[in-house]
Amino acid sequence: MVPVKLQLRNFMSYRGSNGAIDFSGIHLACLTGDNGHGKSALLDAMTWALWGKARARRDDDLISRGESEMEVHFEFDLGRDRYRIIRKRSTRGRGSSVLELQVRRNSFFVPLSEPAIRETQQKIIDLLRLDYDTFVNSAFLLQGRADEFTTRRPAERKQILGDILRLTIYDTYAERAREKARAAEQEREAVEHELEEIKRWTEAIPELEQVVITSESAANGLGQRLRAEETSLRVLYEHKRELDLKAEQLTEAERQATDAEHQMLDLQRRIAERQARIRRYDDLLVRTDAIEAGYEQLLAARRELEHWGEVTQQLMALQSEQGTVQRALDAARAQLESELKVAERTATDLRPRALRVDEMRTALTQAQAELAHLESLQREHQRQLLDLQQAREESAARAQENSHLKELMNSLRERLDLLEHEEGVLCPVCRQPLSPEHRDEVLKDVQREGTELGNRYRQNWARMQALSDEISRRVRIVEEAEGRLRQLGHWQGQVARLEQALTEAGRAALDLERAEQSAVALHQRLAAKDYALDIQERLAQLDQTVAALGYNRALHEQARQRARALQAFDGEHNELCVARERRNDEQTMVGALQQQVGVWQARLGQIQAEIADLRHMLARRAELARQAEEQLALVTDLQRQATEAQRRLGAARQRLEFAEQQAAKLPEKLRELDAWTEERTIFTQLQYAFSKRGIQAMLIETAIPEIEDEANALLARMSDGRMSVRIETQREGKTTDTPIETLDIIIADEQGERPYELFSGGEAFRINFALRIALSKLLARRAGARLQTLVMDEGFGTQDAQGRERLVEAITAVQHDFERILVITHLDELKDAFPVRIDVIKGPNGSTVTIN
Repeated sequence: MVPVKLQLRNFMSYRGSNGAIDFSGIHLACLTGDNGHGKSALLDAMTWALWGKARARRDDDLISRGESEMEVHFEFDLGRDRYRIIRKRSTRGRGSSVLELQVRRNSFFVPLSEPAIRETQQKIIDLLRLDYDTFVNSAFLLQGRADEFTTRRPAERKQILGDILRLTIYDTYAERAREKARAAEQEREAVEHELEEIKRWTEAIPELEQVVITSESAANGLGQRLRAEETSLRVLYEHKRELDLKAEQLTEAERQATDAEHQMLDLQRRIAERQARIRRYDDLLVRTDAIEAGYEQLLAARRELEHWGEVTQQLMALQSEQGTVQRALDAARAQLESELKVAERTATDLRPRALRVDEMRTALTQAQAELAHLESLQREHQRQLLDLQQAREESAARAQENSHLKELMNSLRERLDLLEHEEGVLCPVCRQPLSPEHRDEVLKDVQREGTELGNRYRQNWARMQALSDEISRRVRIVEEAEGRLRQLGHWQGQVARLEQALTEAGRAALDLERAEQSAVALHQRLAAKDYALDIQERLAQLDQTVAALGYNRALHEQARQRARALQAFDGEHNELCVARERRNDEQTMVGALQQQVGVWQARLGQIQAEIADLRHMLARRAELARQAEEQLALVTDLQRQATEAQRRLGAARQRLEFAEQQAAKLPEKLRELDAWTEERTIFTQLQYAFSKRGIQAMLIETAIPEIEDEANALLARMSDGRMSVRIETQREGKTTDTPIETLDIIIADEQGERPYELFSGGEAFRINFALRIALSKLLARRAGARLQTLVMDEGFGTQDAQGRERLVEAITAVQHDFERILVITHLDELKDAFPVRIDVIKGPNGSTVTIN
């Protein structure tokens, strides 16, 4: 991976949109600039674009302060292709992120992104063949993390080295082998369990054959007995069905007997009713004359009552209209009374407001006077402010002039000292040495000019003192006026409110006069009944019409009582008419009904004889039913026993058949067990072979000498051959003779071997640098990662002058192993040691980058 272009927007100190930083053509360069100007931020931008990771804990911490979004465009070469990554982050709402991966095809970038950010990120990692942690532990020496590999625990170092060598694929193989071995073991255990089951069924075959024979004998015996008992049950059911038919005939005969009895009773009831009706008719016919006379008197009373009813209806219609007219008259009076109450209430409400006119007018006059005074004071305050501003401007102008005069006087004083104390002074015009006469003349001119400037300076100073006193006085006047003018708004509002109140009081006085006049007029109309005159006239006409009807309530009530007393003759007269028409017909019907009674008596005798015969035949029915129930229970129990016997026989045959099938599978299952056992053994051995103690340990062992050689070559160059590094992958255990797997770093110098922690900062950095370069070169050669870039973000500050020189030599020595090397430093003496310098400067609008 070789950086080509980097473009930032609102990323850390790079505020706004910056131009693209073009790394094309750069092989070895240093990034320079003061601390905090944004050198390391460029490297953070690269790692954040590639892996979404940087020094900050959260992406939002990378956004420029005060901004809500950031964006990084990073182009890099990988092999023969050029790629571009665009990563964005926004904090708006709940926050959002964007990641795009593109590849250049024919001068255009085409997308390679996946639907999800996580999938696109994995695609980038697969493309680079390394992740962030592996990168920063090899070819990317970040600030504060140069010792990332050296200070890790041995197990972590071994893990990093394994990642560089791409040994994680063997972890995958080991896991797959472990899963295959576990699956094979599960299959083997399943087959073993099946074999145990097959053997158990095979051993049970003789016993199952005997069970089948016994079950067949029992099932055949129960079947024969069941068929015999079912024949007996059918005979009983035939007899029972015959008796059930007789029982139904008995029920029908009993129903017919009951119907005959009901018919006879109904006929006798109807005969009695008609005979009673004949006796009633005879009684009425005897009283014919009296009933007809009473009926005539009833009709006369009804005619009189009908007359008074018509009069009453006319009276009620007139009274209804009287009520309607009277309500209209009452409504007209109530309207006038309501208007009178409104006028009186209005006058009562307006009277207090109308009486305050003089009071409002006096208060308004006082408020207007106070407001006029404050407005005059405001005009004076504006004039004082203008004068104060002019005085301040004049004072500032004179102070500025004095400053200029002082510079001129200082210049003249220097010229004067030069003329008075030095020989060979040149003429300011012709640039020739001055003669003594010309020098005296120039000296007098300078002194005169100095005097004029001094007088002007003192005049200005005196005037500035006077202006200062005047400004202080006017400031006091202005402040006093401002204190009083704070009441201006109050009095303006007061005048406006009083003017409004006075206007409303005058309006209330006029409304009061109108309300009082209206109340007097309404009183007079009510007293004179001067309202609804047409309604009053109609009411008088209705009273006259009611009187002309002559309705007599007493006579009306007497007619009603007579009609009520004679009311019985109405019903008797109707019954008399019916008796005359139906008396002979009723006598004929009684004879016909008596003949029907005789017919039903004969029918009832026949039915009762039939019932006696049927009851005699049904005397055996209960005993026969009991026998049928007992026989049914016996047959049901035999059916259950036969079914159970057949079920046991079928189950025995199925178990025997299954046992024979299982016995046939025995050879095949034995071969299957051997196959799964062999497969489990193979994958268990592969699991160990792919593990960290197997092929991974062997590959690391082969890589250690290569790392040691590269690191020692650099250390020898940086330390004049004083220092060397040795890496041990095993050490003796304290409590056991078995070696312990480790990855210890042993450092040696002229004083012997010492722990890494005891070396100084400069020496420790050289060790870290040597190991990291060795790891980077190993990664480039053996891990398959196309790593062609080396970045250093610290280290020179810990070195003395000789150490820095050696470190630069070491970097120069390894430059041919990398396509692009970027070194960050803020030391001026190192800037010229590199062919290309990238300057980072931070200004008010953020950081900018210049390539020199």
